[in-house]
Amino acid sequence: MPTTIGLLSTEQPHSALVLALAPVLAASGVEVIAAIDDFLAFDIDRRAKSGLMLIPGSGPAVAERIPAERVFWIGEPPFTPKLPVGRTLGRARFHEVVGLLNGRANGGALHLAVQETGTFILSGLRVFDQTSAAYAIDGALKSGTAAERFADIFGAKVMSDPGLHAPLPQTRRDVIAPRRGTVASWSTGPLRAALQALGNGGAIGRLVPTGTATGPRKPVARLYGTDAEQVDAAQSLLVDALVLE
Repeated sequence: MPTTIGLLSTEQPHSALVLALAPVLAASGVEVIAAIDDFLAFDIDRRAKSGLMLIPGSGPAVAERIPAERVFWIGEPPFTPKLPVGRTLGRARFHEVVGLLNGRANGGALHLAVQETGTFILSGLRVFDQTSAAYAIDGALKSGTAAERFADIFGAKVMSDPGLHAPLPQTRRDVIAPRRGTVASWSTGPLRAALQALGNGGAIGRLVPTGTATGPRKPVARLYGTDAEQVDAAQSLLVDALVLE
């Protein structure tokens, strides 16, 4: 098995997958260097004793800067291709990852993506068979070891209050679907545009998964922005991203 592997997100917009997967793989016995886009601040010179290091950046251009023997390009998970992987975009991703590592967000799309993608990577390194790799990923989450790896980078306090590291803007709005129906998918382009419209520090949270029935009292997402105009613009784009059937 390579002593060090790299993780690089190719998703647009970026989900929480690489940020969640990195500490889980590190807790499974692999030394990990993950490239994280710059919505987070962290000390790039710090490599945790537990085998986890983060560097800033995303996309193909950063691949050559990852000092690893093998780099895994993480786009769609191998068995869970539906977007979005998690329920959040932007800074809210940090909150979702903390919830997963603390055991409060198990069973969702991000959990499944981490389990399946992590198993795919560990078994591909030819040290674990697929069954053993799945147990290793599950054990890293359930034992709290992955949470410890994450806390080594960001500090123990953020595990109970992720807003200390990734504060969410105060202007918030729940978005209702324009009509009744079932969520068929989320379009990537409008989602990315909605996130950009929210500006620096904005976020999209609580995106409902595909198959969800919509209604007048059932929000499909929550927007976080610094002012109402940003949220208005993002809301229009988010509605465009929602594909109903």
